[in-house]
Amino acid sequence: MKIYIVGMPGSGKSFLGRKIAQTLKLQFIDLDEVIEKQEKKIIRTIIMEDGEDYFRNIERSILHETQFKNKCLISCGGGTPTFFDNMEWMKKNGIVIWINTPLDIISDRILKNITRRPLFIGLSKEEIKIKLQELSKKRVPFYKKASLTIDINKQNKVSLSAIIQHIIKYSKKINQ
Repeated sequence: MKIYIVGMPGSGKSFLGRKIAQTLKLQFIDLDEVIEKQEKKIIRTIIMEDGEDYFRNIERSILHETQFKNKCLISCGGGTPTFFDNMEWMKKNGIVIWINTPLDIISDRILKNITRRPLFIGLSKEEIKIKLQELSKKRVPFYKKASLTIDINKQNKVSLSAIIQHIIKYSKKINQ
């Protein structure tokens, strides 16, 4: 089993991904962490010093390396599915899950940890909301192509057991 987790920045991809991977006994891989380790720089610095094109090419290369891994869950960056043919590639190589979190919850999360979010540094709360709406319009059409969608409700709650059951049911369906 190989699972790719996609969604907006701050949607909970890494947090839920770790929990799902642990429950299903899968290796957890955070694509951004792998990039930072390989480049010996944080994502924000890579983009500022080398440009977004460079970052997206590295991201794609590392994403493609996951085809040689099994029994793993890969948490992708928010923009990963929107560049090149990444979304189609992930769907060919595993199950893609979209963590669909309301933008107001995401904006609160980003405000609490803005230094990890290069797209939002220096923005006010209102500017973050506007930026999220713009990103959402561009990215949601890609996210909607995911194999499964997990909707986070307004109370910021989701049942991990329900997610696991969803994944297992989907996995059995595609393996028949």
